[in-house]
Formats: sequence, structure tokens, C-alpha cells
Amino acid sequence: MNELLIIIGVTVSAFIGTNLDNLLLLVTMYSRYFRHPWTVTAGYFVGMNLIAAITIAVGELGEFIPLAYLGLLGVIPMMMGVLALWKLFRRSQTVEIDNSYAGNSTLAIFLALITIQLSNGADTIITFSALYADSSNPSDYIVAPTFFAMVGVFACLAYYSVKHPRLSEYLVRYGQYVTPFILIFVGFYILSNTASDLVPG
Repeated sequence: MNELLIIIGVTVSAFIGTNLDNLLLLVTMYSRYFRHPWTVTAGYFVGMNLIAAITIAVGELGEFIPLAYLGLLGVIPMMMGVLALWKLFRRSQTVEIDNSYAGNSTLAIFLALITIQLSNGADTIITFSALYADSSNPSDYIVAPTFFAMVGVFACLAYYSVKHPRLSEYLVRYGQYVTPFILIFVGFYILSNTASDLVPG
């Protein structure tokens, strides 16, 4: 039970750490296209499903890496976290919203959401690929449902925050400070000899 909670906790942390920027973009899209919430939601889910498919495909390549070296994949999210901290101290970060999607047709909105998720999903793909490659098969069956549960949570949170602007303000103000430490934590988890590595495959 403890191992299950650890894996779920790390997956949730990894998702939050790599998707806070996408959450803010999603809030913007819900706000801009408030007449088409289901189209925005559908585009978001399709985009995240594509990211998940790419992640699994890249993670499968981890099977060709010797077991003794798999944990070194944790260096990647750790370096991403350190780089985010460095940028944070250099200058104040703000989330830039892409204003190039001005179309109001259902198809344009749907494709815009998919494009946004894919263009901002590199950190998610990198982090989850490392996590997926480092974990054993039973753990993968926990990581995947937790990932998609978080997709649903973020969609609900984004839609809710449109009607509660103060929540969006908190996300923008404090999210950039939390993200680097989450990525470093996830990287440390992968580097460590963790519960997901001990579950027999």
C-alpha cells in the first residue's frame, strides 16, 4: 500500500511540475472560448493522449538501456529543475499566452488546443519517459491511470478557475516557484532505488 501511494505521489508531482504552464494556457482558452467549453476540453484531452502515446513509445526505449544505468535518467528532470531555478533567479518568469489562435470555429479551437498541448509538452514527455523507463511493468499500470486522472483534474481546475480569477492569480504567482523543486524531487526519485524498481515485472 505504501509503495502504491509513493508511485501515485511521484506521478502526481511529475504531472504538476511539468504541466502548470499548460494549466494556465488551458485557463486562457476556456476564458477566450467560453461558448465552446466541450471543444476546448476535447482538444485538451486529445493533445494529452498524444503526449501520453509519445511518452510510452520513448519510455519503451528504456528497455534497451542496461538496468544499472536506468536510474541515471533521473538526471534529466533534475537538470530541468535546476535550469528552471536558474532562469527564475535571473529574471521574473511569466507564462506567455499564444495569441495566434483567433479562429472561432469548432475545428479551429479543437486543433488549437491539440497544437498548444503538443508544443508545450516536451518537458512532460521527457520527465514521464524517464519515469516510465525506470519503473517496472506493474508500476506502469499505476502511472498511466494516475496520469489520465490528473488530466481530468487539470481540466476541471482550469474550468473552475475561469469563474474564480483569484485562483488563476495564485497559480501564476506561485506556480513558477514550485515547479523547479518538483522536477528535482522527481529526478531524485528516479535516481534512487525506489519502490517502483522493486516491484517484480
